[in-house]
Amino acid sequence: MDYSAYSFLSVDVRDGIAYITMNRPDKANACRADEHGEFSSILRDIGRDDDVKVALLHGAGPHFSVGADWEFLDQLVSDKAVLLELQEQARDLVMNHAALDKPVVAALHGTATGSGLMFALLSDIIVASRTAKLADGHVKIALAAGDGGCLIWPLAVGITRAKRYLLTGDFIGAVEAERIGLITEVVEPGQEFARADEYAKQLRDAPEAAVRYTKRALNQWLRLGAQISFELSLALEIETFSA
Repeated sequence: MDYSAYSFLSVDVRDGIAYITMNRPDKANACRADEHGEFSSILRDIGRDDDVKVALLHGAGPHFSVGADWEFLDQLVSDKAVLLELQEQARDLVMNHAALDKPVVAALHGTATGSGLMFALLSDIIVASRTAKLADGHVKIALAAGDGGCLIWPLAVGITRAKRYLLTGDFIGAVEAERIGLITEVVEPGQEFARADEYAKQLRDAPEAAVRYTKRALNQWLRLGAQISFELSLALEIETFSA
């Protein structure tokens, strides 16, 4: 598989693991409009790559990712075509995660919001630095939480806690996120990548069919949730761009 066309994401496949790096550290790994689709296409590509058994996502620099950059957000307000493309890409991000049998591990540090955080929360194992901060901040910018938040948060933490964070857009620290079940494990700052890599290697070395089929069965919950809430939330997010 040739990953050279990717610009926002850099991909290094070694020993069965695809190391995926959000690589715009000078902008806190915020993506441009022409880069946002890489979040979904990378899931398709690693699914097709026979050399990849596991994927590990992390961010370059001091932050994991803050989602879309401000220029991209301005385009979403002013250009309907860009907005409709975002809708399709957000749908693909969620559904391609649900369709991928190969395990995905995420290593979080610094600030994690937007599409980068959604990619991480849909992953199978999420390791975070103790100092990491997470937020689905849609309501903070007058948008409905539509890119998967209304799907994964209730599944992970229950409807009451999901409402607490999605309706306010407040940040949640990594320790609290682990306590309520939003992420898998908290480690000391600087140790998140190494710990995520340990998980990735454990999953790589586990019986392949057993891991993939177990994940396939578990992801039925994502598919069911998508029918119940995701499509509606995504449509309502697009609606609030013009509200």
